[in-house]
Amino acid sequence: METLPLPCLALQQRPATQKPTFFSIFGEEEIDCDIDGLTNNKFWVTPEGWILVRDAASLITFLMNPLDYDNKIQLPHLPEDLPRESTCLLSGKPADPAGGCVVLLVESVATVIWYCRIGDGDGEEWTRHEYDIGTHHEKVPICSIAGCRRKFYFNNTLSGIGVLEFSPSPTFTTVKLAGEFDVVHSAKVFLVESGEELYMVSLVYGIGCDMTDGETRVYRMDFSEQPPRWRRADDLGGGGRAFVLAPWYFGASCSAEKCGLEEDCVVVFFPGDDDDACVKISSVRDEEVEFMQVPAAHRALWILPTGT
Repeated sequence: METLPLPCLALQQRPATQKPTFFSIFGEEEIDCDIDGLTNNKFWVTPEGWILVRDAASLITFLMNPLDYDNKIQLPHLPEDLPRESTCLLSGKPADPAGGCVVLLVESVATVIWYCRIGDGDGEEWTRHEYDIGTHHEKVPICSIAGCRRKFYFNNTLSGIGVLEFSPSPTFTTVKLAGEFDVVHSAKVFLVESGEELYMVSLVYGIGCDMTDGETRVYRMDFSEQPPRWRRADDLGGGGRAFVLAPWYFGASCSAEKCGLEEDCVVVFFPGDDDDACVKISSVRDEEVEFMQVPAAHRALWILPTGT
């Protein structure tokens, strides 16, 4: 079976679409390709490139490598049919012989996470955990989240950032942050891990709350200070990196060279109908912006190579 040229977008053109349409970033065109595991199944992409697939008909759940469709890591079957908009992350390398990598699924609206560990024996199952990180009057769901240094950081605020650790049960804490940064309230925030550093990308709303017209700002967490603080970044940490983002708070770092992208650029998919759907490419260094038109889509997932 022919493999996809990566990175590419898996476009969901309607909410009930069972087969994604693939779009090449290189050729700026649709790709005629069919991946068995992704048709008629729920699947979630991870920032590490691995794809979590839930095959309801066969009652199997696995991680699939998009570079080699036969390279699969079998997992306990996910018992519930979770929303497509859920966020999937890994705490480490899933193929590590030492095992212990946590596969985390964060539901998009409910205050619920699901998790399992790779390599902990045949008896390991998915665990459902309902959390409470809001106020006495209101529960707050996890939105932006990223795995970094075997922890998960989420929901940055002016005064702190949430931390989720598995030791072995899930533990939620908050790290107080120092100083102020030029926060913009009218913005959508994504957290991204790159080279074991934690970044925050702020997509500032433009005129009429249109993010495609707004500014893209990037910050790096300075853990060397206590308490830590966000610092404005004018690059993505060196090493030729690029960030790719998509709605529902997906953010990933990849090798710009291997993925055919410009260094120190943030690449964002924006959904839309007809001529409205697009990819926005923003340079962090010189603030130049360019757009790429894509087919109409309700949502899209970034299919990335593993190990980049």
